[in-house]
Order: sequence, then structure tokens, then C-alpha cells
Amino acid sequence: MPWSIYLAFKQLFPPGKHFPAFALVSIIGVAIGVCSLLVVQTVMNGYGREHRENIQRMYGHVVVTDSHGGAIANHKALMATLEKVPGVVAASPFAEGQVMVRHGDIPALPFVRGIDLDKEDNVVPVKKFLTVGEPDALDDDRVIVGSELARMLNLRVRVKTGGNGELVRELVPGQTIEVYSPTMLDALKDDEVPMPVELEVCGLFESGYRPADENTIIVSLRRMQELYNLGKDVQGIRLRVEDPEAVEKIIPAICRVLPMKLRATPWIYVNWNFLQAVQFEKTLLFFLMFIITLVASFSIASTLFSAVVKRSREIGILGALGARPRQILMIFASQGVAVGAIGYGIGCVLTFVIIAARDEIVSFINSIFGSGDMIQTQYLFSQIPVHYNGNDFLVAAIFTILTTTVAGLIPAIWAARRKPSEAMREA
Repeated sequence: MPWSIYLAFKQLFPPGKHFPAFALVSIIGVAIGVCSLLVVQTVMNGYGREHRENIQRMYGHVVVTDSHGGAIANHKALMATLEKVPGVVAASPFAEGQVMVRHGDIPALPFVRGIDLDKEDNVVPVKKFLTVGEPDALDDDRVIVGSELARMLNLRVRVKTGGNGELVRELVPGQTIEVYSPTMLDALKDDEVPMPVELEVCGLFESGYRPADENTIIVSLRRMQELYNLGKDVQGIRLRVEDPEAVEKIIPAICRVLPMKLRATPWIYVNWNFLQAVQFEKTLLFFLMFIITLVASFSIASTLFSAVVKRSREIGILGALGARPRQILMIFASQGVAVGAIGYGIGCVLTFVIIAARDEIVSFINSIFGSGDMIQTQYLFSQIPVHYNGNDFLVAAIFTILTTTVAGLIPAIWAARRKPSEAMREA
């Protein structure tokens, strides 16, 4: 180890009973800045990833619809053509729209999704989301309801012991909902009284995406075609592709086999503005949190300037003994690098600790301020989602060490340029 590096660490962490106040305060400042930066980035990554996955789970990877909102005829032949496109794994027809439902005296205005369950499950994992009931129970006279919507409609669920001794949740038999579709308004024009369609609730689904769980019911495709007077037509086709992240690359191939009036929309553009807002917020928070590290770097520079002035005599003696300016520069510059590196390491450890205890921390904050479960009510997640991205840690390391190095370099250059005689005379 060069003597300049050894002397730098000896000044940073003095032996004996001397308390390393400068090193401790500087390292803590950098660690807090790094921790704040990485926690925010990791949580924002989690939010972005969860929303992206929710969009893919609920809407598929590509949605084929009519450009003018009309119905699609001959959808079976079109699906067979689409499934032959390289990169397309599966296709499923759907029809959806808003209806009014009522259970007892409780009304709601959910979206109804008409699907071919077997085909839909190859694109969107509907069967996986089913928490109560069996998928095969869905037919033209039955309906599957979102878990949150079921709670609002006061649908009753009971718990019983299964054959293997496990507790099983099931719907109380005989519960029905009345469904009113917009097409029933045509009956009013002819002075007829529209009668609602009564459907038995055969299951509950929970996707983890609260807007869908509290605002969606699922019926068979034939039933939806009857509700919206579609005949044999559908309103769209969902596609699953091999690589969802590269979906835009196969959109041109899909469009080439589509009739002129149809369009293919990748999942990225289903909620484009929101995804862009999340990405912008992540970038903005990165720079806001980086200010904390920048403030800590100014503190390092200020403290090193004080150390240079305090050690003027030592600098003069080192120069008189033959120390070169670059060696004197190395003494103080390496202290800034060391503080940045150690602070970054501690900041990473704090990040993992805080992320691991994030739910307990949020519960503690809620218990103090009584703000309620903001994660569920405002952000629509059961818990704070996180996703570690190696690039964030790399960028944070580069920014942190570069900033602290520059902070230590400025007083180091000033110390290296001093003449031994001037340094000893001012001491």
C-alpha cells in the first residue's frame, strides 16, 4: 500500500482513543442519501412492474379491435390466421361492456366480460385467479364475480372442511344477480318493460388488480353476445405472444394479416400515459433523492478544507521531505473516495433492511398518523411492491463515488498546490 493511502486512512480513522467524527458523520450522510435513493427506486420499480404485469394479465399482450368500435365478424377464421403469425402463442375472442347489476337491494355498474373460458385461459390466466368455485361451472346461466365487487354486493361465502381436512371457501348456493344491459333501452322505445337477466353466481376471482376485482364480472361469450345483441360477432381478440417486452416487433406482422378496418394495440399502449407517468416519477425522484448525497458531498468538501487548513504544518513537512504534489493530492482525494465507497456499502445494507421491513414500517406510520391503509385504498396493492434492478445500484454507485471523489478532490488540489514554505509559515 502506498504511504499516501496509508496516511489518508490513518487521518480518516485515527488510531487510539481519537473518535473519527469526520469519517462517521460523512459516511452516515452518504449512507442515508444512498439508502433514500435506492429505496425510492426499488419501490418505484415495483410499482411499475406490478402495473405492467396487471395490464398484461387483464388485457393480454395484444388486443385486436375494430378501429371504429364495431363488432368483428368471422372471428374464428381470423383467430386461426393470427395464431399462425410467428411469435403469437394463442388467441381468444371477447366481448365486453358496462351493465347494471343488482343483488337484493344493492346495485352496481360493473364491466361485464364475455369470454370463451378455455381459450381465454390460454391468453389471460382466468382459472388461476378463481378463488371460490370451479371454472367448469361457468355457463350461459352463471356468472363469476370479482372478489371486491362480491363484497360490495354482499354475496355470502362460507367455509367448510374438505375431504382432506383443509378449509374450503364456497359460495352459499342459490345466490343470483340481475343484469340490465344498455340494449334493453330499445324495449322502452317500443313501450315494453325490459326484464333483467338473472344469473347464478358460481365463483369469485381475485387478480390482485383492485380496479378489476371491484369492477368486473365474467360471463360466457354467448351470454354477452345476447346481452349486447352481437349475434355471432365479437368485439375483439386478445393475443398472447412469446416475448411481451418485445411485442412491438411483431405488431407489423400482425397488422399485415388484419383486415383494413381492424387494428392491433400492444399492451404497452393500453395504459400508456400512466406507465409514462410512473417512469417520469421514478426519474424525478432519483434526482430529488440524489440531492441528499450531494449535500453530504458538500459536507465532505467543507470538512476536508478544514482538515487541510488544520494540517498545514504537516503538509509543509511532507513537502519538505520530498513528497510530490500528486502524493499529497492522493492523501486527501482518497479520503473522499473512501467515504463514498463505505457510505455506499452501508447505504445498500440499509436499503435491504428497510425493504425487508417495509410492511411493518408502513403499519407503524399508519398507527401513528391514522391515515388508514393507503397502499390498498390509493395505490391498489395489498402490500408495497418492490423490484431490485441492478442498473439502479450501479448508477447509484457511480453517482455517489464520483460526487464524493470530486468533493474530496477540490481541497486535495488546493493542498497539493501549496508550497512547503507557505504551508509551514501559515501553520
